Amino acid sequence: MKIVHSLLGFLLTIFFCNIILAQNAGINFYKNLNQLPYLFAGDEAFYLSSYDRTGGNDDGFRGTYSELYQDKNGEHVIFEAKKPGCIYNLWGTGPHRIADWGSLRFYFDGEKKARLQINTDDLFSGLKKPFLFPLAYQTYVSSGGYALCAPIPFAKSLKITTSKKPYFYNVFYHLYDNVDLKSWTKNIDYAPVMSRFRSCGYDPKSTPPDSVVRKVVKLAKNSRSRENAKATLLQLNHGGCILSVKINPLYSPDPFNLNHIRIKISYDNHSEPDIDVPIGPFFGSGLGEAEVKGLFVGMSSSGAYYCFFPMPFKQGIKIEMENSSYDSGGEFFSEIGFTKKYPAKVTGAEIGYLGAKYNRAWPAAGKDDYRLFKYAGKGTVVGQVMTVEPVKPEMKQWWEGDLRIFIDDSSQARFNGTGHEDEYQGGWSNFWMSNPYSLPLFGLPKATGLKNIGGQLNGSVTVYRFWPGGIPFRKWIKISTEHGTENKKTANYSSLVFFYFLPEF
Repeated sequence: MKIVHSLLGFLLTIFFCNIILAQNAGINFYKNLNQLPYLFAGDEAFYLSSYDRTGGNDDGFRGTYSELYQDKNGEHVIFEAKKPGCIYNLWGTGPHRIADWGSLRFYFDGEKKARLQINTDDLFSGLKKPFLFPLAYQTYVSSGGYALCAPIPFAKSLKITTSKKPYFYNVFYHLYDNVDLKSWTKNIDYAPVMSRFRSCGYDPKSTPPDSVVRKVVKLAKNSRSRENAKATLLQLNHGGCILSVKINPLYSPDPFNLNHIRIKISYDNHSEPDIDVPIGPFFGSGLGEAEVKGLFVGMSSSGAYYCFFPMPFKQGIKIEMENSSYDSGGEFFSEIGFTKKYPAKVTGAEIGYLGAKYNRAWPAAGKDDYRLFKYAGKGTVVGQVMTVEPVKPEMKQWWEGDLRIFIDDSSQARFNGTGHEDEYQGGWSNFWMSNPYSLPLFGLPKATGLKNIGGQLNGSVTVYRFWPGGIPFRKWIKISTEHGTENKKTANYSSLVFFYFLPEF
């Protein structure tokens, strides 16, 4: 009887304390987003695209690199993996903003007959079960691109083919060593993902806060003495986890304000802030207020700015805002929710701190990529915000620059994109810039100063993308992008990257 009671007590403890027993992957990733800070061994992220292998700009215009190979049945293989994994994003586009890949076939776990066969329109329309909106987007929703955000898990292997060769495409996916996955079936339940995607602006995590601290703070404006230029939103001297950070300007901030008022976060008595970045990019826009409805961060001109990335700390935390210029400042309402419980330990995983790194190059010029982020250590990148502002209207086509991500010991980029529109899941620059969009995992929420230059629009854009499951690294990571094909264009770039990290000490 004592044994039964002990076992029952253990199970109840697991249930009520929300202890995690294994890594969540596939749909389960979205069921427990409290697990974002956990760094697991045996988890790797990859990106497959139709990029020009010669370094030029033939990234899908002619379909030169738009397949891995053609199989014996004459089908065009666009994806193949031979270990457990999950596709988290699948994107494509084609001439005249039409992605016509014909019939797609998904072969799971070595099966000879495709378990899933679906035509392109049905896959991305958002109207065909189980790939309903907001899991799938067609060109008028994702502004020039066709995107699928429904996780496609596979237990042993997955091969995807098309009956027609596609043009532009990319796939973001994970491969796992120690995760027990069940392969996709037609009865898969996407309800947990859909409910979170439909509720952007509300905390998608399952744990409610123990406490909420609300206050109004005022940052001095035009103060050359720098007095009252900093305000503390929250300071705690115990362990726990921040679950939400919200602020609401009680005035109308302009873009300069939001790029010169900074949020600073320090964990566990670290000597320097672990986060020290402008609030605009931190909440999703580098071009001032915009309607950002991301799953993890967002903002609105008529409501609160929010960040729902969990922020664990062991001994204490301090969250501040500071006016870093003579011309910014104003009054803000803040609301921070937290729990006094530090996340539970999990065998085979380490718990990281949330970091955010801001960078800019005004302008990005010369032969080298613009660098969004470089970090030596162990962690995982979970998202990025990037802003591009042309130096002059005639200097266009910077958007043809490709994303490149180098991880650990790789001599070649593990991620290689096909242009800014594509990496942020849109497509075709004119349509992309003139139709802002904000979706749970990616968006272009704002474009300004658009001018038609010889039939092509040019202007400033701010974009964001989150990576489900993150991009893990064990030694180092570098994220960069070309500014135009082969870095032949000049523009002003700025960026913010969200990541979880383990400190060196």
